[in-house]
Amino acid sequence: MELLMRRYGLTMLSLLAGLVPLGLPAVAAERVRFQFGELSRDVSVPSLVTFTETGRVNPDLQSYFNLLKPQQQQSLRNLLNQSVPVTDVMASNFLSTPLGKRSLQQLVKVLAQPPEIAEPALSSALILGAAQSGELRLIDVLQAYPTRTLPVNVGAVLSLAQSLTQQFNLQNKLFPRIASIQGEPAQGPDLVTLADKGAVAFTQTPFQFQGRFGDTISAIAYIPNSATSASPARLVLIAPGLNTDMNALLYVGQQLASHGYAVASLNFPFTSANTIKAAIQGTGAIPPANAWYGQPLSVSDLIDQMQQRWGTKVNTAAVGVLGQSLGGYTVTALAGAELDWPYLLKGCDELNDPDKVVLNPAVVWQCVAPGQVVQRKSFRDPRVKAAVAVNPVTNPIFSPTSLKAIAAPILFVSGTGDIFAPPVSQQLIPFTSIQQPGSLLALQHNGTHLSFLDGTSALPAVVIGPDQPLAREELKGMARAFFDEHLSNTPSAPPLAAPTARSGVFSGSDPLRLLITPRFSREQLNQVDPGLKQFP
Repeated sequence: MELLMRRYGLTMLSLLAGLVPLGLPAVAAERVRFQFGELSRDVSVPSLVTFTETGRVNPDLQSYFNLLKPQQQQSLRNLLNQSVPVTDVMASNFLSTPLGKRSLQQLVKVLAQPPEIAEPALSSALILGAAQSGELRLIDVLQAYPTRTLPVNVGAVLSLAQSLTQQFNLQNKLFPRIASIQGEPAQGPDLVTLADKGAVAFTQTPFQFQGRFGDTISAIAYIPNSATSASPARLVLIAPGLNTDMNALLYVGQQLASHGYAVASLNFPFTSANTIKAAIQGTGAIPPANAWYGQPLSVSDLIDQMQQRWGTKVNTAAVGVLGQSLGGYTVTALAGAELDWPYLLKGCDELNDPDKVVLNPAVVWQCVAPGQVVQRKSFRDPRVKAAVAVNPVTNPIFSPTSLKAIAAPILFVSGTGDIFAPPVSQQLIPFTSIQQPGSLLALQHNGTHLSFLDGTSALPAVVIGPDQPLAREELKGMARAFFDEHLSNTPSAPPLAAPTARSGVFSGSDPLRLLITPRFSREQLNQVDPGLKQFP
């Protein structure tokens, strides 16, 4: 039992250390009580404050700190005192969103209190903690929690500690381990050169059309001036992510248009920034639960619009699609991946387990209302001949079996620092099931969920990640090379990676180096970390 308690005590300290990098709250008040069966241990919050501010270890903490080496003690102090650029306004805004509320419901599982008490208390502690200095420190959240003694659900804490530990470890070792497992990669194409602007002039045309759901959809098209009925332009459609709009990725469209592509993008009727803002302000309707599943239909409607408006100048029989995040889900479905409703329901069960804390935003988002689904499985559009899915949300809406239905080459782009659509669950594991020839995985070292988006420079650097202009150049280069290969009989750009490149290729440059590979198996992923065998 003493050994068990020693291991338990070390896990508690690991949990406190692990929460800070994500800006997530720990539980606290004047005392935190960790209950383990009939046994319990108390930790004094003032003692933690003293340790954080001065480095002094009070007697009530000494038994715990005896488990840690001096270097580990210093790491814990640094983490308790580390600030995350989250203001009280940012915390309040996030907690008011559906994703924020669902995330809070998962976090309060670590508190051995009724949800009706724990949820408002933890929400208050997060906001008040961030208000202390305009940033968020774990120690501030501990002091702001509004109860004297706080009992903790040990089972949920252990679940959270395990998942956080694995996530942090993976973030550091994912890129080098995957690269080494496959053998020494060759040098790939120069993406910055591929991202150079072309010489083709094009005309920009905003327009609107009536969607099949009764909504007016705003869109924009770039049509090359050189396009004719005798030489129609290749067409690429862009699908933006949740709470963004068509402008977030239009820089890719402009670059493609300068190389002779016709390009179109749209604002989705239920998930664009304008729609969500209107719903929050009360000036627009709240989107129906799971309406985002039908987003591929809006893209198919956009192809129809391009045919009706510019059919003589644009080839709508062989289309490329590019989407980010929820738009990544959209283009994956258009390429043929089938929605697997039983797999979704099974994957959402963990959110209802009181001893399982799920902080994967992509899973939380997909499981908002898993019982309210449309029964349609396939949104495949046979006109789609190539797809680029950037940080896509894919799991558990798609299953290993349903991903095998993909019928067009697809490029999955994944970032090792993505906390919103984590790479292992949302891109790497799904990619191992894709069998369509010509498909590629591009793993970006240090890339985040926002690395490729335009118009996000006002957000904290910790969320955006390093060198966003470089990331955008890399995406422009990858998109041009991939679409040239699969939509043109005479490509002007070299392929990203030859099918024979078993070890893949390195491309891009530091700090956002890319590993691009046509082959990646579940067995190879398990070699990165044996714990990944637990993933579905």
